[in-house]
Amino acid sequence: MTRAKYFLSAVVLILPLLIITSCGKKDESKFTPPEGEINTDKEKEQREREEFERLKRLQEGITDSSVSKSDSLLNFKDSAAAVSDSLKKIRTADEKKRMVQKEKELNKRLDNPKTAILDYIEFLKRGTSEGGNFEQNMKKANDLWQNGDIKRFTSNYKNTKKIITLEEPKVISQKGNQAVVDVKIKKSDLIKGKEEESVMTVRYYLEADNNGKWKIKNNTVNKN
Repeated sequence: MTRAKYFLSAVVLILPLLIITSCGKKDESKFTPPEGEINTDKEKEQREREEFERLKRLQEGITDSSVSKSDSLLNFKDSAAAVSDSLKKIRTADEKKRMVQKEKELNKRLDNPKTAILDYIEFLKRGTSEGGNFEQNMKKANDLWQNGDIKRFTSNYKNTKKIITLEEPKVISQKGNQAVVDVKIKKSDLIKGKEEESVMTVRYYLEADNNGKWKIKNNTVNKN
C-alpha cells in the first residue's frame, strides 16, 4: 500500500513536467516571427546591400554623378568638335569669298592695261606739243615707268616736236599682273635743224604694282 502510494505521487509529479516539455518543443518548432519583423529584416538587408554597392563604387571612383559627368563631358567634346569643324568650314568659305572678291577688285583695276599706255602717250603729246608744259608732262609720263629716270627721259624727248597716234593701243597679252601692249605712232623730231618724221610700232611690257596700277617695265621699238 505504501509502495503504490509512492508510485502514484511520483506519477503526479512527473506528468506535468512531461506535458510542459512536450508543449515547449512543439511551440518552438512552430514559432515564426511577426510579419512586421520579417519585412524590417528584408528592408535592412536591401539597404545594407545597396550601401555595400555604393561604397564599392566609391572605392572604385565610379559614382552615378561621375558617370553622368563623364557622359556629359563626352557629349560636350563631340559638340565642341562639331562646332570647330563648322567654324573651319565657315572660315574657309569666307577666305575663298575674300580671295574671289580681291581678285575681282584687282581685275577691275587691271581690266584694261592699254589705258595706262593711252595716258602715257597723252602726256608725251602734251609735253611735246607747241605751248605745252614740257617738264610737267614729262614727269607725269616718267611716273608711269617702274624705274624711271626723269633726266634720261626728258633728254630723249627734248627734240620731239609732235606725236600722233596712228592706231589705238592694242593688248597683245594679259595674264595676272603682266601685260603686253602695242601702239603705232608717228613721231616728228628736230634733227640737225630739220624736222624728220618716223612711223613706228612700240611694244610696251607692263606690270601691275601692289595697288593695281600698271607700270611700264620696258619697251621695244620697231620702225615701219
